[in-house]
Amino acid sequence: MKKILVLLFTGLFVFGFVPQTQATNYDMSCVEKYSDAGFPTSANVNLTCDATDGFSSWFNLFGTHNRRFYWHNTLVWPRDYTEDSFAGGGDNIEVDWSSADLAVFSGHGSCQNPPAAGDPDFLVTAKPGASNNFVNVHATMRFGEFPGSGVFGQNGNLNTMMINASCPMDLVSLTTQWWDVFQGLHLAMGHSGTSTHDNLDSASKLPTVGMYLGPAPFFGSSSYRTAWMSAGLIDVQSQVCAVITGTGRTEAEAVARRDSETPTIRIGDAMPPTWIAWRWVCKG
Repeated sequence: MKKILVLLFTGLFVFGFVPQTQATNYDMSCVEKYSDAGFPTSANVNLTCDATDGFSSWFNLFGTHNRRFYWHNTLVWPRDYTEDSFAGGGDNIEVDWSSADLAVFSGHGSCQNPPAAGDPDFLVTAKPGASNNFVNVHATMRFGEFPGSGVFGQNGNLNTMMINASCPMDLVSLTTQWWDVFQGLHLAMGHSGTSTHDNLDSASKLPTVGMYLGPAPFFGSSSYRTAWMSAGLIDVQSQVCAVITGTGRTEAEAVARRDSETPTIRIGDAMPPTWIAWRWVCKG
């Protein structure tokens, strides 16, 4: 499904929270050749790296942001998404590094059919020989805490996580699987679906998100919510939902993050988070 999209400007912050305007440091990972990591050739996809290429081209159209890491295929490891204080974890030097603002993952996820409230969500990485390329979101991912501390609740590093994969944010299990990931992380975006209602391989979805978020000097960057809710249903099957989630110390702060943060205007870190707020839009 293709849509004609119009650039929108959203920059209103409510509830008295003071935004911070700054450039965005971002990193990206994409996997197309899963067979190089020992998966069957049927697991390969064609457009996930085209998607991140397109996202970066639009997002950083005027060179106002800083792209740091960009790993492809067998260089996308489970360690990158595993909390550094956990066994085998190294997110402090990759996704949750000291100056991280935005991380983008594009590749496979893993779905149940249908998922239940306690079912885990997964990202699928591609390190050859690894026994844990199915990265369990709840068990291994903790973003935004001070790296190397092993103490959750410190002021964070990674602000926003964007996932272009099959159903890593199922609505039915969102609070059981994602709550502990937010250890200073502001926002996360993904999709909800099943193994038969899927987020499809697409060269259009992420670039369109980047178009909404990127051309700030002339048009004003859209909020993450506007971008994800507007473009997240490009190239998905029926009953798939685009989901955005934010946290805060209060309900108002969580809602403000979810609805109003942009890549360049961010509400300051707030710890500990005691509220989680999410929004979704689904294809009928």
